[in-house]
Amino acid sequence: MALSWQTLHNLEKEYGDSFFILDLRQFENNYKEFLQGFRSIYPNTNLGYSYKTNYIPKLCQTVHSMGGYAEVVSQMEYDLAIAIGVPPTRIIFNGPLKQQEDMEKAILAGSIVNLDCLEEVEMVEALAERLPEQKIAVGLRCNFEIDTTRISRFGFDVAGGELDRAFKRLTALNNGSVDGLHCHISTAARSTESFARRTQKIIELTDHYFKDKQPRYIDIGGGFYGKMTDDLKSQFEGYIPNYQEYAEAVASQVKSKYPDNSGPELIIEPGVAIVSDVLNFVAKVVGLKTVRSRQIALVVGSIHNVKPTGTDKILSLRVYGNDENSARRKLAGKVDIVGYTCMEHDCLYKEYSGEIGIGDYAVVENMGAYTVVFKPPFIRPNPPIISYDSIQNEYTLIRRGETSQDVFSTYVI
Repeated sequence: MALSWQTLHNLEKEYGDSFFILDLRQFENNYKEFLQGFRSIYPNTNLGYSYKTNYIPKLCQTVHSMGGYAEVVSQMEYDLAIAIGVPPTRIIFNGPLKQQEDMEKAILAGSIVNLDCLEEVEMVEALAERLPEQKIAVGLRCNFEIDTTRISRFGFDVAGGELDRAFKRLTALNNGSVDGLHCHISTAARSTESFARRTQKIIELTDHYFKDKQPRYIDIGGGFYGKMTDDLKSQFEGYIPNYQEYAEAVASQVKSKYPDNSGPELIIEPGVAIVSDVLNFVAKVVGLKTVRSRQIALVVGSIHNVKPTGTDKILSLRVYGNDENSARRKLAGKVDIVGYTCMEHDCLYKEYSGEIGIGDYAVVENMGAYTVVFKPPFIRPNPPIISYDSIQNEYTLIRRGETSQDVFSTYVI
């Protein structure tokens, strides 16, 4: 999106001195490009958008309008999907914690429910016994080694026999079935090699468990790299694959297994990959000081707005200054851009090199993943979110700024 000091100043007058800007068209383009890369190889592919990565309702509605699944990991996210009009049959319910009542409702409504542990198998057995005339179909989340540096905590252990026990218990039910297999094993590298390995393994497992009939779906989860600026990309070790390269690693194997395209539905669950570059955070510069050798610029934002997950990456940042106001107070050289909290570590950008002044706007890019959903209500309420339409060149409020009343509404006062 094309930004300027004047544009940001006009937005401040309407929405306040800090806000997120969502580029919805970029999100749509990412979605289409990602999915088309897979469908060009294996047409029976569908995308489940990871709500936990960023559950801004406008994004989730866009996914639904484009035919995607809602991939949720909590009842809160499931409720959001229903509230915005997603049919239960287009919801994938994953995650390590599913309450019995919530899981039962999802199964009976026709959602794809991927079980994560034996306790959830027991819940399904109880449901099947209570409703003997009801067909009960679920999926199983698999856990197998693809990265020797970490043992994932999610899913049924294949090597230890947990997956086998779960499968046998469910298929032993008169009214129970396993419709598909799922895996989501994140690795630090997010490489095409890791996705090729998990695809190969899940195909081997489907060959073993679905001898008489093919599964309804194969779900290889998420964990793909997204698009990012060059300066951010340079901080990652190894190669950053693009969408098509991920598709080649995954979809080509499924295509080889089912060359006539009559095989199971291939489900992919990107979050970061399609949302990372669609959100910018804007914070106004409101204070300047020099403390001994350290130059400091205070902005109306915090590290919780831009680094809630604690990443050590240096974020992509641009400062938009009012060049017409040459009299404004400013600093030049290396400046720490700090936030409003009372914590010493609250530094949005360390040693920014350039000129920065009172009334300027610091804009942090690549803010689409986790920033909105992960930010705690610490010190100040959450800022508004504005959607930008690059075709209409229009800005629209899609989340108002929170108030003190919002923050304290659940407390007993």
